[in-house]
Amino acid sequence: MIRLRAPGRICLFGEHQDYLNFPVIAMAISKYIYLEAERILESKFLINMSDISQQSEIKLNKKKLEYESKRDYLRSGYNQFLRKGVRFDKGYKINITGDIPINAGVASSSALVMVWLFFLNIISNKKVKSFQLALDGYNTEVKEFKEGGGMMDHFASTFGNLIYLEPKLPKPNLIHYKVKLNGFVLGNSMEKKKTVDDLIRVKNVTLNAFKEIKKIMPNFNQYTTNLEEIEPFLPNLKKEYQKKILGNIHNRNYTIKAKKLIEQNRYIFLKEEYSKKTLKFYESLGNLLDLHQKQLKENIQVSTRKIDDMLLKCKRSGALGGKINGSGFGGTIFALSPGGEEKIKNAIEDAGGKAFILKTSNGAEYY
Repeated sequence: MIRLRAPGRICLFGEHQDYLNFPVIAMAISKYIYLEAERILESKFLINMSDISQQSEIKLNKKKLEYESKRDYLRSGYNQFLRKGVRFDKGYKINITGDIPINAGVASSSALVMVWLFFLNIISNKKVKSFQLALDGYNTEVKEFKEGGGMMDHFASTFGNLIYLEPKLPKPNLIHYKVKLNGFVLGNSMEKKKTVDDLIRVKNVTLNAFKEIKKIMPNFNQYTTNLEEIEPFLPNLKKEYQKKILGNIHNRNYTIKAKKLIEQNRYIFLKEEYSKKTLKFYESLGNLLDLHQKQLKENIQVSTRKIDDMLLKCKRSGALGGKINGSGFGGTIFALSPGGEEKIKNAIEDAGGKAFILKTSNGAEYY
């Protein structure tokens, strides 16, 4: 029996930015998609996803598979390997389950993709390294179906712990921090959202805003131009474009500041004790999370009344900071309160959400 799992993630910094090729910081979390596989005599994969009452069969006839739905990630992942010249001939009975909230911004679909690719890689005759496997995850889920997301989720689920990613093709820049952060509580608002549609819509508005400012400011560069250089040109754009530009430039800067904060304080996590330096680090991190959320609410405009209420109640219960997690318009938030996780859990539930205390997770692995 093969038993594997791949984690979901929370996006600490760079929300709504990885699909624009801005840098992001993400943390793998202790919520997983699990895969169990047992050899069978037939030359096929018999796949059962009991949580969502779906069964699927893949015949191992060495032919590219036709898709049976708009987001047929299992067949898409299989096709990725076939394109590399990998051939499968041993059949398996496979059961896939999970405890990641679905369609809630915690990367359940990407964790599904990564645990599937991790399994295919294990049983294949051509092993793929972790970096390429994460890229294959992006190709499987996003590129193959022309979706609006980025590759942060796939790298976070593959490598685990904390990652900084500049998601530029053909080769993204990845920094993997083997750091275990504490104090995060995930809150599911229980508000349903349309992740893919929301991402595409917000992405298109932002891209149009960048095009319009470049017409009047030819030297504009979304990755390097300072906010002070941009501000004189903003009144020439419609309000919606102004907001998206301001929100993205601010959040780009917060991600860079958070990266410096993490790199300056990595050593404090080598010790077990909770020191004054640790508290100062978490306070600074929480403040940056709040600043990021302010932009998501006011300028990127992806928040809801219930999400705002959940975050407010978390702050009143002692949270050092918090923000939307994922595309917004519903889904999840998280709050940071090392040592005060139970209070934050209660605050989220009092606001009508469902709460989960999180730990930092390893990447895709045997369990």
